[in-house]
Formats: sequence, C-alpha cells, structure tokens
Amino acid sequence: MLKMKVVLQDIVREVSKATKLALPDAQVVVRKLISTLEQGLLSGQRIEIRGFGVFQTKTVQGKKGRDMARNLSIAIPDYQKVCFKAGKHWKRRLKDLPNNPAPTAAPDGQLEMPILLEVVHR
Repeated sequence: MLKMKVVLQDIVREVSKATKLALPDAQVVVRKLISTLEQGLLSGQRIEIRGFGVFQTKTVQGKKGRDMARNLSIAIPDYQKVCFKAGKHWKRRLKDLPNNPAPTAAPDGQLEMPILLEVVHR
C-alpha cells in the first residue's frame, strides 16, 4: 500500500485548482478554515464536518507516574486532548480499502460527497 504525506501547501493547491482562486487567496481560505477549527477546539466546541467526522476535546484524568531516574512518584495533572471520530462514510471506505480506490473528483472538480461544516456549541 502506497502511503502519501499531504502537507498544507498541497491542500492550498487543490483548493486553488478547484475554486479557480489564485494561490495566495486559496492560502488565506485554508488558513482561515484551520484557524476557525483551532479556535473552536480551544474554546471547548465540538466541530462536526458532516460526511467527514467530528473533532472535539476530551479531558484525560490525571494519574500517578514514576520518575525512573530518581525513583520518585510524581503526579500527572488532568489535561485536554483533541479527538477525531471519523464519519460513517469514511468508516465504510476504510473497511473496504483494499477493494476501493481513493476518492476521486467528478469532471467538474466536485468531490463525490458534499462536506458541510457545522460548529456545535456545548
């Protein structure tokens, strides 16, 4: 299986190509999207992108750890982590991955499935 690495600039190029925007304009759009997602997560919002998945933060309960070098017990405080749960569409696609090629764009450049962004307040 061929693994690919997608970086921000690849996404900017794809958005530019699909929307016919100049690269600098597409970069502004992509960076604003990422900034909006980041701000939503930092403020504790659940971010649902229909047909793709859900991003949300979860609290990890603190626990006791060990400092092996000094043989001491240390307290690890509670902390937040970002979780992603794939949507049903992607779960099915991943389950059938060996028989199913990567998503393709239609001749007009549209994705197979529309993706809607919805920020849900708790």
